[in-house]
Amino acid sequence: MIACYARVSTAEQAENGHSIDEQTERMQSYCDALGWSPVKIYTDAGFSGGNTERPALQNLIRDVKNGKVERVVVYKLDRLSRSQLDTLYLIEKVFLMNSCDFVSMSENFDTGSPFGRAMIGILAVFAQLEREQIKERMKMGKVARAKLGKFHGSAQIPIGYDYVDGELVTNEFEKAQVVDIFNWYLEGVSPPMIADRLNAAGRLQKNGRWLPYTVRKILERKTYLGYLFYDGKWYEGTHEAFITPELFEKVQRLKERKCEEHKKHNRRSGMANSFLGGFVYCANCGAKYIRCTSYGDLKSGERVKYLSYRCGQKSKKNKYYDNGIACKNRNWKMSELDALVFGEIKKLALDADALSKCEPKQSGDALRVVLDEIEKLTAQIDRLLDLYTVGDMPLDAVQKKINGLNSQREKLEQEAERLRASDSEKLSKADALPLVQSFGDVLESGTLDEVRTVIGALINRIVIDGENVDIYWRF
Repeated sequence: MIACYARVSTAEQAENGHSIDEQTERMQSYCDALGWSPVKIYTDAGFSGGNTERPALQNLIRDVKNGKVERVVVYKLDRLSRSQLDTLYLIEKVFLMNSCDFVSMSENFDTGSPFGRAMIGILAVFAQLEREQIKERMKMGKVARAKLGKFHGSAQIPIGYDYVDGELVTNEFEKAQVVDIFNWYLEGVSPPMIADRLNAAGRLQKNGRWLPYTVRKILERKTYLGYLFYDGKWYEGTHEAFITPELFEKVQRLKERKCEEHKKHNRRSGMANSFLGGFVYCANCGAKYIRCTSYGDLKSGERVKYLSYRCGQKSKKNKYYDNGIACKNRNWKMSELDALVFGEIKKLALDADALSKCEPKQSGDALRVVLDEIEKLTAQIDRLLDLYTVGDMPLDAVQKKINGLNSQREKLEQEAERLRASDSEKLSKADALPLVQSFGDVLESGTLDEVRTVIGALINRIVIDGENVDIYWRF
């Protein structure tokens, strides 16, 4: 079978000589003149040549590897790919390796001859060069727009504005929300409380519900002072500025002061000292996993610190959870568990289909574990009362043990109430999408609290059962 492949990118669909119909017509005539048949047409309309993630190209690759294609024909080499690496990979590792020749009509050569194979490498270099030049021209164009005070046209339009005819135009509804955010923060209202206040009033923005992370980013952006940010620099824009420099500076000073106070508080109390602290639970006993620090000596004599997550029932203050037997659930290295959870979030950002198919796990299993523990503690209290009744234990000893068990039962009952309520606090997939897409940037440049805020918005709880890690999403 002869395979004819045609491609146009969105910008090229209207160009003469590059349309899908024009390419396929010429390739069909070419094959007819040479007596090549049967012919199958593969077309990718509106796909860039910068990568190989194109539906028709993937079908072509699959057919070549299955031995269905003896020759691939393209109208021009850059229709196959504009990447030198991809072009050489397709020809050398896919086509030729599967005894399939490659023919480019416009360049008038094929891989059936040594000269044709040599020319492939040369032309691939120029295709790559052309692509890099296009990227450079696009970047120069965006920088030029930024210098003129024009928005560069990103898909992420700043909250408070609409993008109309190449200009940022004030969205009055969102503008009022942005102004309120700055004023409320200066009055002492925290970002989580601001987000709750806006959502409760039904004042949603273009991306949906307000989140604490979104509020924090609003407070940092000089966009509302009339500036535009592109490629690491701020440029004076032509759009409306609706926050005064005085208000902006007051907010920044307040944020810095709160940040310093928060750091001091964390150093004193040891709070929020890990990404997943407070989200991880034990499947065996229902206890929370806690951050643990241990030290060891290397052969060189150097002392090193190891960080891990460990079931709270293994701690010295809570040594036993049932019949005097310590919880045996495994510890996890902090770096390993963090990487595993972060990887699952990033997978959702890379694959929109995975997010749409993701079904939230209910907290029912975890709730049953907690309720079972409450029943066990109640049974232990009843046995202690029976022992006191028959005179086998003194009152002081019984009272001391019962007080400890009652304290544990009270904490578990609070946790059970939290679990019952958590299933009603679901996040829509539409609200989850911008969170998973921005997670990589937050992880790279955000504070510990900002990362934890996004994790808490996406994840209800993480349950450890030995080697198994189950993530209970909020959407």
